[in-house]
Amino acid sequence: MTFPRRHRKLALVAAVAAAASVLTACGSSGSSSDSIKIGVQFGLTGADAAFDAVYQDSAKLAFADLTKNGVNGHSVELLYADDASDPATAVTVARKYITQDKVSVLYGPAFTPTALSTMQVASSTKTPFYTPGSINPQLTSPLNKYTFAPAFSSNDVATGIAKLVNSMGAKKIGMMVESDAYGDAALSGAKDALAKYGLTVDSTQKIAANATDATSQVQGLKDAGVDAVLLGITAPPMAAVINAEIHQATYLPLVTFAGSNTSLDQLAKSDPKVRYYALTPLACPVGDPCTADFMKAWKAEHPTTEPIVWTVQAYAAAKAFIAGLRNAKDTTPEGLVTGLETMKPFSTPELPCPIAFSTTSHKGNSCTNFYGISGGKVSFFGSDTTQNQLTAN
Repeated sequence: MTFPRRHRKLALVAAVAAAASVLTACGSSGSSSDSIKIGVQFGLTGADAAFDAVYQDSAKLAFADLTKNGVNGHSVELLYADDASDPATAVTVARKYITQDKVSVLYGPAFTPTALSTMQVASSTKTPFYTPGSINPQLTSPLNKYTFAPAFSSNDVATGIAKLVNSMGAKKIGMMVESDAYGDAALSGAKDALAKYGLTVDSTQKIAANATDATSQVQGLKDAGVDAVLLGITAPPMAAVINAEIHQATYLPLVTFAGSNTSLDQLAKSDPKVRYYALTPLACPVGDPCTADFMKAWKAEHPTTEPIVWTVQAYAAAKAFIAGLRNAKDTTPEGLVTGLETMKPFSTPELPCPIAFSTTSHKGNSCTNFYGISGGKVSFFGSDTTQNQLTAN
């Protein structure tokens, strides 16, 4: 997920533009009036395979009844493809879905670089596009008529993170970001949110999305004298950061934009001096009552695999998508867009607030929570809870 060289960027832009022109010439998408075809694409290989695979597993879980019962009298056909966590491949997959398979709607990916490239194809062909997990603000601001993102944006995350870091009394902030669009969005959002507290990002380190060693980056932040570190990175480099903190005895507070998973939590708990604060999209910890319905369905299909917070969020996002399909009056692109825009706010116990779209906003919600690991123990708390309150618990 590192930034490609400039000529690669130009080649990708050209590829997207060429694909868009071909697709426009072929006309907009849409299956027959008797069926709804859903083109599902995730990066099951490549840099984001672990994350996107979670979203496909949860989509399949939520979509289980669609092929059996259909929607509003229409049969449903689900197509699945791997975009290899690669923006150019994502364009190819989306193009095939639209021109050859005649899908009604694109579902996924969750990886920001591939979601952004898929959005361009969807927009140029007027094909509804639903990305269940990407939190890049460019997906929904400015409004793109055909793109829907049920998750909060990185700007929403930054607001909660800034309040948390300010409550820690940190004066000098460091940040580690991935060398891609996700990292750029996290850095931009953090700077804006911190400014409200008179803070700024004083030192920045970049890291590859598939990095397994963060020794130099952690050392660079330590040498800069920062009081806390914000992490605009995903799971592989996050494990590298925690390991580097332990091995180098840095022990700076770590606050992550991307959430966590079981192995990261266990790693953070392995050393009581680690202070690790993770974003969560959920209303409660995984396994607590708010996730009971999900856990029952998940365990029936994946009895030996423990879900992470994003597995649950992915399931909730898929259920909201189904609600939008059921609200649609017809299966045309315009009908599906209207169905999502006018559906009732979708409430589900897993999330702290409903997923809701409108004609003026295609961002589903803005709610975030956090949990902290300190002294080897875990505490769950809301985004409006300060570090002092957490410590008191």
